[in-house]
Amino acid sequence: MEIILNKEDFSEGIKIVEKITAQKALQPILSNILIETVSNDRIRFSATDLNLAIDFKTKAQVVKEGAITISAKKISEIVSKLPSVEIALKTVEDSDNIKIKSQKTEFDLIGLNPAEFPQVIEKNDDNTVQKVVLNKNEFQRAIKQVIFAVSTQETQAVLTGVCFNIENKTLELAATDGNRLTRIQKEIEQEVSGNINFIVPAKTLNEVQRISSIVEDDNITLKIQKNKIIFEFENLTFQSRLIEGVYPKYQQLIPNASEKKIVVDRVELINSIERVSIMVNDRTNVVRFNFSASQLEILADTPDAGRSKDYIDIEYNYDDILTAFNYKYVLDGLKSMESKFVEIEIADVLAATIFKPQDDNNNYICLIMPVKVQ
Repeated sequence: MEIILNKEDFSEGIKIVEKITAQKALQPILSNILIETVSNDRIRFSATDLNLAIDFKTKAQVVKEGAITISAKKISEIVSKLPSVEIALKTVEDSDNIKIKSQKTEFDLIGLNPAEFPQVIEKNDDNTVQKVVLNKNEFQRAIKQVIFAVSTQETQAVLTGVCFNIENKTLELAATDGNRLTRIQKEIEQEVSGNINFIVPAKTLNEVQRISSIVEDDNITLKIQKNKIIFEFENLTFQSRLIEGVYPKYQQLIPNASEKKIVVDRVELINSIERVSIMVNDRTNVVRFNFSASQLEILADTPDAGRSKDYIDIEYNYDDILTAFNYKYVLDGLKSMESKFVEIEIADVLAATIFKPQDDNNNYICLIMPVKVQ
């Protein structure tokens, strides 16, 4: 194999795929990036940890066809230090070693046999159950608005991912850790047959966010298979295993619309909570919310440090309610929204409370369970 490509294309290819390599794998080749020729002017970068896999194609001058595998860590360090000129890669005859040359700089690297590299990504659509094309920016925004509510407890595997429901022309994403729930609904252009339900690991969606911010495509294609999901762009394919199991029936946790609704400036509420939280008990993170006519009092205290309180104007004309929340949960929800005003629906002191953008037609909600006030 012998190829020539500019540093920018080389660096982009490495940047996109290197995080999918397994740095402490039992199989050393999983720490490597596979580089192989596709045509006389295209090459492909690939990486996998067996759960995730990625392919990225870019342009290059192909002098001789072939494939190599290189340590992701080493090749990343090398390319970052080379000048912004053409870089030549060439395999050493009758070996897996690689020569890298750029102007007066040369490297000799020991590679591994590319035939040993796992071919994880399937090259055909035979096993695809459903294919959905989405606007990339809208999909990124939807992930951002739900992913912070996934559980970090590995003992609850299904809760460490985001639940996808696709029915007719609606895509619904939901996440919960048992203390809070986020849900967003998006209308899609195509109508799917039946109801498709699957759980995507949070790690996978974080990678999709990262990749989406690098590629320039307007759309992203989701190909759902029995136990895998594939995210496709024009020159990039990213595959992940799905989480097996049954996701909780979260729809039953969402209360009917409450008569008691509060409208408050979102940024003012964020700033107020952040000020008050300076005096919060680090063990509990509890901040109390005292709703009264046209005013919200926010309080926090720590027995051995002191207390804090703040007041902001609100739209509220019902009986006084004193409740409490983990303030970090509230901030996560508020910061995921983009509206000027947020609507809070509260039925009772210990009832699930809904935070949502005003005039969002219930497309997005963040449900938070209150903490019992002592």
